[in-house]
Amino acid sequence: MLKNLVIDNIALIDHLEIDFREGLTVLSGETGSGKSIIIDSLAFVLGDRADKTLIKYGRDAAQVTALFEVTQGSPVLAKLAEFGYGDDCEILLFRKMSVAGKNEIRIQGKTATLAILKEVCAELVDIFGQGQHLALLNEKNQLSVLDTFCKHGKYADKLREELYPRLCAVNKELKGFGGDESERERLLDILSYQIEEISSTNLSEGEEQELLIAHKRMVNAERISSAIGQALECLDGESGAINSLSQAASLLRGISNLEESVLSGEERLVSARIEADDVASQLREVLASMEISPNEVEKIEERLEKIRQIKRKYGGSVADALKFLSEARQKYDNLANATERIQQLNEQKSKILAEMYNCALQKSAERKSTAAALAKQIMRELSDLGMRGTSFEVAFNEQPDLEQYSNSPYPDGFDKVEFLMSANVGEPLKPLSKVISGGEMSRFMLAVKNITAVAEKIPTMIFDEIDAGISGNMAQMVANKLANVSFGGDGYQCIVITHLPQIAAMADVNLYIKKYERDGKTYTDVEVLQSSEQRAAEVSRLMGSVGEHAIVNAKELLDWSERYKANRK
Repeated sequence: MLKNLVIDNIALIDHLEIDFREGLTVLSGETGSGKSIIIDSLAFVLGDRADKTLIKYGRDAAQVTALFEVTQGSPVLAKLAEFGYGDDCEILLFRKMSVAGKNEIRIQGKTATLAILKEVCAELVDIFGQGQHLALLNEKNQLSVLDTFCKHGKYADKLREELYPRLCAVNKELKGFGGDESERERLLDILSYQIEEISSTNLSEGEEQELLIAHKRMVNAERISSAIGQALECLDGESGAINSLSQAASLLRGISNLEESVLSGEERLVSARIEADDVASQLREVLASMEISPNEVEKIEERLEKIRQIKRKYGGSVADALKFLSEARQKYDNLANATERIQQLNEQKSKILAEMYNCALQKSAERKSTAAALAKQIMRELSDLGMRGTSFEVAFNEQPDLEQYSNSPYPDGFDKVEFLMSANVGEPLKPLSKVISGGEMSRFMLAVKNITAVAEKIPTMIFDEIDAGISGNMAQMVANKLANVSFGGDGYQCIVITHLPQIAAMADVNLYIKKYERDGKTYTDVEVLQSSEQRAAEVSRLMGSVGEHAIVNAKELLDWSERYKANRK
């Protein structure tokens, strides 16, 4: 149960610390005093959406700390251990949000994610407000509500955790073989085309780079030839470098007997002439090879475009395309010789589907049996809540046969349900969303919670203005039911925001939410109404009465409520 809640810098709350206990705790106060802010703060620390508009004006951040205590064997302890937060029966939750958008979540002082926080808190608290009204009107959620009452056997776990994963694995392998025979043939045709397209191109790594170099040379052939021609003229022309080097060497040789020091110069000039001769020879070979026809350029461009097409379609590079080719050949061989394996898989699939259908039948039978008992219990609870002429029924879709179920097998079975209700005798049953009013919806949800309070084993239940649309005698019936809901045993508690005196009088703990001004600012605070005089004054205020008689009436209501709870216990 929730033991302590600390709120800092949320809406009108500067700093607020509230202690809670088991049983029925009622929050009351004037409209706008901040009752819902406390529930919003609790919802925030439990994983609800971080709404930065809740941060108190002028502050950079807001934070909430909640301390829970659970009994040994509680499902939440297994969750804590699973995520590495130990198994302490006292659970400390912390969450902080800032204007800058930074968020911090801690469980037992250790960092946690929002997903983990929500999963842990799902076993701790059930907050019921107007959003849950709308959720229950949605047919998709009604099956989940029914399943909370069902006592599904091992068949349910087998269906979801064993058979369905096996079916998915078989389907995945079959899909790899192309599905049915026609799909497999289609895939073989595609693979054959892809293999032929890549292999006929005769790709080789490095070819594209060589072609690009050759293409660049060809498109610049005229420029290259002109430059080489001019270079040859400079080297081997009538007054070129080779002839000049030969003349210079000859002149130095002629005086070498007169000046020995020029011998080395003559040798170097001869070497330079030989090197220049070699360069000129190489240039002549290159120039001779520059005779390029337009057809050769066109062929290279066509080849390059073909390589680019293959690259675009099969991975982005020649290496990727060659890898795709290898894998496609392997896949083609597997598919072409897959008849026996496919037959084995289809036989496995048929057996799995038959087992799944059998489990789904058992699950459906349990649901239908439970639905009938649930309908009787809900009508009995609604009768206690003043809706004596109400009829309620859980309608099921037509049961499919094995073939129909095999077309769309689900791990939860084949049932689709719809809650039908008639609020008046003689009126036909219609979908819940079509016939129920706001006040009736509040009573309907309270009837459901009154049945499931202990079965769900969620120690803390919170009702945010469950009394919407309720007045008169019905208010007392709702108060009685809330007392029943809160009496789940040791460690159970029910926290309620209300405007009804009957509910306030039924409380084990009364918290009065008040708003006040200080230094030109507005704040929200909580006062625990401990004395009988304080409680009587608040019940009287909610009655809308004044004077001595009002206090007397309030005390009578409080005494009656105490007797009711004593008899309940």
